[in-house]
Amino acid sequence: MYNTQTSFGKLHKSVALAAIFSLTAIAMPTPSQAASVTCSTSSCLSSALANAQPGDVITLAAGATFTGNFVAAKNGTSSAKITIKGASSTNKPIINGGTTSSGYALYITGDYYDIRNVKVTNAKKGIMLDNANNTWIEFVDVYKIGEEGVHYRDGSSNNTIKNSTVQDTGLLNPEYGEGVYVGSDIGKWGTYKKETNNNRISAVTFGPNVRAEHVDIKEGSSYTTVENCTFNGTGISGANYADSFIDVKGNNDTIKNNVGYRNNNSKIVDAFQVHERASGWGQNAKFTGNTLYLDNSTPYVVNADNGATATASSNTRSPSGNMYKGSVN
Repeated sequence: MYNTQTSFGKLHKSVALAAIFSLTAIAMPTPSQAASVTCSTSSCLSSALANAQPGDVITLAAGATFTGNFVAAKNGTSSAKITIKGASSTNKPIINGGTTSSGYALYITGDYYDIRNVKVTNAKKGIMLDNANNTWIEFVDVYKIGEEGVHYRDGSSNNTIKNSTVQDTGLLNPEYGEGVYVGSDIGKWGTYKKETNNNRISAVTFGPNVRAEHVDIKEGSSYTTVENCTFNGTGISGANYADSFIDVKGNNDTIKNNVGYRNNNSKIVDAFQVHERASGWGQNAKFTGNTLYLDNSTPYVVNADNGATATASSNTRSPSGNMYKGSVN
């Protein structure tokens, strides 16, 4: 016998379940989709950075100039970096900070960025990274900067700059005109996280007119690698002890396969220096395979002062002369 009550109950239940599934489907969030945007104006770039999601690609129009202080605060992921790239490798767009007396042209505080084929100029600091990790910078030209060109600060770790150029830094304050600055001075440890580790500086051409050290590796940082770089010593100023291509004050840093040219700059008294700026730091620096053109016999290839330690092998200098000073094995 046909049971109308039972059939109605089943129908009512089916309708109810269908409604629940429908509401559930409507309520479920849809995953965000990576975007691709091409910018030719500063406002477009600012907006793209403010709204960036993992996997986004922000392309800057060839030859365009983007004036302002741009902030990259959103996070990418290991499998979906946020990309900022120039549309042309031969006509790179320019990120212009507006003045060498203040501001950062590009300020990165997010993780997992890929930045390539751009120029960065006319700012107090060129590219600043604070607590920014796993960022890749390649084919970038940094020049005409008031202080340091690129700074890995406040715990920024596992970053790479490669196949890039840094020149004309320290226009405002020569004593702070480093090419690439890793970490923070002990006097700033209360403000910035000191553990700025595992950063790599590879195939970067420094100079002319990097007015402080080409690379300054601060105490509190570890495992910085500087490799396959070229140092043009013209313009190193000697201000605030800026008297070498690289100043090592971190631990377990590797300096390998670089070429340095003193270019008769008397302010350069050693190619590389190692200092114990803070107790327990300036330890175990490794120098290998470097080639230095030092004009005369006096400058040392590696000078490790009291308390600092280093090892050295397969380094050459021209002309022949002083090689190592201090605790260098």
